[in-house]
This record gives sequence, structure tokens and C-alpha cells, in this order.
Amino acid sequence: MKLKGINNEYLKYRHNNEEIDIPEYCYQEDNVRGVWIANVANMDTGKCENVEEYKKELISILDTMKLYNMNTAIFHVRPTNDAYYPSKLNPWSKYLTGVEGRDPGFDVLAFFIEEAAKRSIKVHAWFNPYRVSGQDIEKLGLSKDEFLETLSVNNWARLHKEHTIVDGANKIILRPGHREVIDFVTESMMEVARNYDVEALHIDDFFYPYAPIPKESEEEDYLKYCKDNETFEDWRRRNVDMFIENVHKELEKLYLEKGKRVEFGVSPFPIYRTNKSILETGWEKGSYHTKEAFQCYEGQYSDIYKWMKEGWIDYIVPQDYFSFNREDVSYHDICWWWANICKETKTKLYMGQAIYHVGEQDVKHCETWQDPYEIHHQLAYNTKYDNIQGTIFFHYKNLIPGKNKILDEALEILKQDWKKK
Repeated sequence: MKLKGINNEYLKYRHNNEEIDIPEYCYQEDNVRGVWIANVANMDTGKCENVEEYKKELISILDTMKLYNMNTAIFHVRPTNDAYYPSKLNPWSKYLTGVEGRDPGFDVLAFFIEEAAKRSIKVHAWFNPYRVSGQDIEKLGLSKDEFLETLSVNNWARLHKEHTIVDGANKIILRPGHREVIDFVTESMMEVARNYDVEALHIDDFFYPYAPIPKESEEEDYLKYCKDNETFEDWRRRNVDMFIENVHKELEKLYLEKGKRVEFGVSPFPIYRTNKSILETGWEKGSYHTKEAFQCYEGQYSDIYKWMKEGWIDYIVPQDYFSFNREDVSYHDICWWWANICKETKTKLYMGQAIYHVGEQDVKHCETWQDPYEIHHQLAYNTKYDNIQGTIFFHYKNLIPGKNKILDEALEILKQDWKKK
């Protein structure tokens, strides 16, 4: 079917001006039907004040997922240089008990995996590689070192302050350019891969931060570690490349030595590079949208195309958090681009979709999210491409009715779409 926009005109592709066509939705049993469960800032889970009550909360999350016939949970295990499991490398997360390093009384990740398996739900362990603080330390009235002293005594960032840096939003991250950081974060991820029955290790879009690290803060590292004739920007990209390749190599080693296969997936900001026909500094294979759009290749120094071409990652989940109606960048233009680039690189593709936007009010572009069938149309559109193997929604709390009437209606439609046929 053809889809009309809010201006009552048929929606078109930006690259060729052809009207988009949305097929009838067709349920596919083998597809991934998943959701991110965000523990950072207690977005989707509360604090563990009572073990049995917290276990009930986790079970409730999984039971809610089954109401939608979901089969994949992207569970946050390392929000801020911490852990939701007993770790030899990272302290227990403050989002669990309110105090970093305090044992909640049970292995949260192990329990979640065990209960998920009972419901035929696979678990991907979700890591934030570099983030140390989610707070603006300037607003806290603390210097970097003063904040780090408030962390658990065994927090690696506190023990190795020389490997931390402050970004443009006055938040602390681990220094991406330090080999010690690459090895530590890789080992933190491999600790889970070796000890837990997870389907995959998963990282999201937080590479170099959206609020840029001032160049002068990394100038010394650049001069120390750059290759001959390597630009500052290429040096930053190589730092992230080394981390991605390192995780890949360690997972390959785990398979060769132990026969245990754990996948590696990335969920990036959805605009890799702008097409050269739109932006002079763009890429001939880039995507189509306005030239002002943020590009993760430039802004976060994440060379996702390279990681796919090199075979360092098993799957990709672009965060296509746009509606069909959005004028500057639209769902169909981004989805079309990823379907094609993943086919070229032979990379598994799941679409990251913004169920949290449905029915929103008083936020930018909210007028394009007032159709309860928006998500249904996106799921139907995905079926145009045989290499899109599923959907992951951000984030769990939005699966619970009551946020707004439009979302409530969309959730009922989703239940029908994903009902086992």
C-alpha cells in the first residue's frame, strides 16, 4: 500500500523520489522480536531492596515480553563501569542497591538468564564500554578525581584515574585511546561470555560521546600513539576499531578453545555517513537525509562499515528511531540504506525501533508519531527486505500500557502482529 504523510501527500524516497510501497504485514516466527531492558538510571528496573521482590520484578518483565510473543532480551549488564553479576573486574552497580559495590544478595544476570530460558527467551548481554559517570560532575561541584574517589574502592576507573577523561557534557568516560582501556573493557565483556549462557555480547551507540571530548584533552595521547601521517580524526576511529576487533578476536578464541559460540552485536546511531550527493564531505555510498544530520562516523568516530566488511561483528541493530513522516530523516530512507549495506557486507540485520516515541507530546517531531499504526507500518515495511531478521524496541517500560492512549492502541496492534500464527 502507499502511505500518505501528515501533509496528505504520498511519502517518497529521498534518493529517487519514488513513492514508498508498504506490503501487508506477514508474521515470521524465526525473526528476532526483542526489547532493550535499560538498567542505567533505573530506566526499566528498580533498586533491589528485597531479593524476592526484585526477582518478581525481573519475572514480570519476562512475562510481559511473552505477552507480545517476544524471544530476545537485550539486558543491561554494565551501565557505568559496573556489573549486574558478581564480577572480578567491576563492582556491583549502584543502580541495583543504591550503593556501588554492595552485593544485592544474588546473581542477577544468572537468575534473569535462567528465567528467560524457561520462556524460550534468549539473552544478549548489553555493555556500555567507556561510560563511568552518568552525571555532570560540574553540577555536582566535583573535580574528575574527586568524583572518582566516590566510586567503589575496586572500580577500575578509581584505581586508574590516568585512564579516564571528561567529555563535553562534563561526564567521565574511560579513555578510548589507551590500550589498557581496550584490554580492560574487552576482558570485562569476555568475563560474561565465558561464564554465562548468553546469546551475544551487545554494545550500543556510546563510543566517543555525543558531547565531544575537547581535542586538547586528547592531544597528548594523539601525539604519543598516532601513526605516521594519521589525522586526529582517523586516530580516534582507529581507537574504536581496535576495541571492536579485540572483542571479535577474543570471542573467536573462546570458540576455538572451548567450542562456545557467542555472537557480537552493535546498535549504532543510524546515520553512518551522509551521501556525497548531499554533503561535499560525504561518502558515495552514504545514506539520504538532510545535510545537517549527525553522522556517527564523524561524530562518534565509529567506522561501522569497516567492522561489517572485516567481519568483526555478527549483527547490527541501527537505531532507526524516526517516523515515516519526519522530513529531515525518515524511517524508510534509513531502513532502505541499512538493508542494502548489510546485504553487501553479509551482516545480520535487526531494526532498532522507537516504540517510546509513539504518542509523545511536547517533544521535537512528536506530530509525526500520532498514528497508532506507525509501528505496524514499520514492521510491515521491514518485510520488504529478506535480510531484515527482526526488530528490537527501545525500551521495556514502553510495553506497559498507560503512558498514553495512542501508545496503548499501538501495543494492542503489536500483540496481534506478533501473535503466533
